[in-house]
Amino acid sequence: MSNQTVFEELRERVDLEAGKSPFFYRKAFRGLTNSYMRRPGKFVMDERADKDGRDQNLIRRIPKQGHLFMFEYTSEKENVSVFDPFPLAYVIKFDGTTFDACNLHFIHPIKRQYVVENLKRDKLTLPYNSISKYNISQVRGLLLDIAINEWDTASMLPVEDFVSIKDGRSRRVNARDVWRTNNRSFRKMLRGTRIYKGYGKNDSNFKG
Repeated sequence: MSNQTVFEELRERVDLEAGKSPFFYRKAFRGLTNSYMRRPGKFVMDERADKDGRDQNLIRRIPKQGHLFMFEYTSEKENVSVFDPFPLAYVIKFDGTTFDACNLHFIHPIKRQYVVENLKRDKLTLPYNSISKYNISQVRGLLLDIAINEWDTASMLPVEDFVSIKDGRSRRVNARDVWRTNNRSFRKMLRGTRIYKGYGKNDSNFKG
């Protein structure tokens, strides 16, 4: 891989192949992101090592409302029907210890594009079956705050790796099965206006 961050490389491919379907991008990205699919947390590690500011993403210790994050997450439950250990989560609200967020990975890639485009226009159309409550204590490491001009790229990364947990043991779940199930109630949505809370100065890359 070059000295670019993976988000820069992927964005370049999107620019060069404008007009292609999300399925094309997923196929094109799969080779480039193969190492990340095996170790999704590597996204955060590599961005943390990006001392030259090659893209606008930043590492955060706590989430804030109106931002899109990638992070590694652990489950304390012994039994979970579908669990995503590396969410791509848009934060709806944060109370200091827990946060409600829409995990875009639970939405079919084509419909996901619709959701992201609306978010960029400050419009919430978030399927209820993609919204979960996350506990800060279960976030492993730091959070990758994705700049708004990277949202399209991040949402198309083929890194979904769902698992089910039974009696503390996990097994993989086919993403297509998850999407097929969730599509049935896609129209049941949290609707409203995006509320944004910043971290301070030089925060315009995340507000849009």
